[in-house]
Amino acid sequence: MKAKQDRSVRTLERLITSAAEQFADRGFIRATLSDVSVAAGVTKGALFFHFATKDELADAVQARGEDVCEAVIRGIARKEEVSLQVLVDATHELNRLLREDPFVRAGVRIARERTSEAAAPSDFYPLWLGRLWDLLDEARRKDELDGQVADRSARTLVTAAVCGVEVLASMGVPADEGDQWLAGLWELFLPLLLPPGEPNRLRA
Repeated sequence: MKAKQDRSVRTLERLITSAAEQFADRGFIRATLSDVSVAAGVTKGALFFHFATKDELADAVQARGEDVCEAVIRGIARKEEVSLQVLVDATHELNRLLREDPFVRAGVRIARERTSEAAAPSDFYPLWLGRLWDLLDEARRKDELDGQVADRSARTLVTAAVCGVEVLASMGVPADEGDQWLAGLWELFLPLLLPPGEPNRLRA
């Protein structure tokens, strides 16, 4: 029984990974369940045992992308106490993930191409923007933000960073150029976010 369960878990893992790669490379609309099963090396029957529809498969891929996002934020937060620095570092990490991680790359295409339902919290944009906005809220509670900076303005800046770096990645701009773009953006705006008289010790 355990061997059968282990085999089922391995099949499930292959399917989710294959789906992420197919959605990332071919797009959610163009990729088919046959593409996913062939690339995973499993039968369509095995695929339908785990996932009844492509939407269910996309949900599983996005859930894995959510795990990636949370792991990134937790990893940075363990090394950095300043919430604004965690936020800045997270945008640079996102710049890398948009080129290297199939679950993050697939999440972008699913969010852009799937129109059958409203955006879920695990969709790429609500997920990353929401988590980074949470970091802004933490920074506010810890008095890391200038009291004159409106929450809406700070969120607008973070939204521009996330959407901008995602567009650069979709254009094929190399990761190091994306990092340079982000550094320039943060060098410009970090001094405006900090309380008056607070020296800028943050890394852009």
